[in-house]
Amino acid sequence: MRLFMSLTEAEVKQFDKACDKAGMTRSQYLKCLLNGRRDIRPPVLQYREMIHALESIERDLKVIAMKDDLSDTDKLLIMQKLSDLKELFSGRFHKEVSDGNKG
Repeated sequence: MRLFMSLTEAEVKQFDKACDKAGMTRSQYLKCLLNGRRDIRPPVLQYREMIHALESIERDLKVIAMKDDLSDTDKLLIMQKLSDLKELFSGRFHKEVSDGNKG
């Protein structure tokens, strides 16, 4: 579905500035507004928070993996799962960022 709106030149500039600040396309930004979101943060900030949380989890799991009473097999399994998570989220992050840059 397409939506057509009439805006003044100043309103278009203001809207585009808000879209740029949020790191979103016009369509993405308008959808957020229509859904009642007022705390629109750029995707980069959202990903940064997720990355910090994953880093914290990674540190905790590495501490667990280094415990003496853990078998070598369990240690390797934890480290492999950490690597899998990093790859999964890294690929997802890059895909969503590149998809988000499309108009």
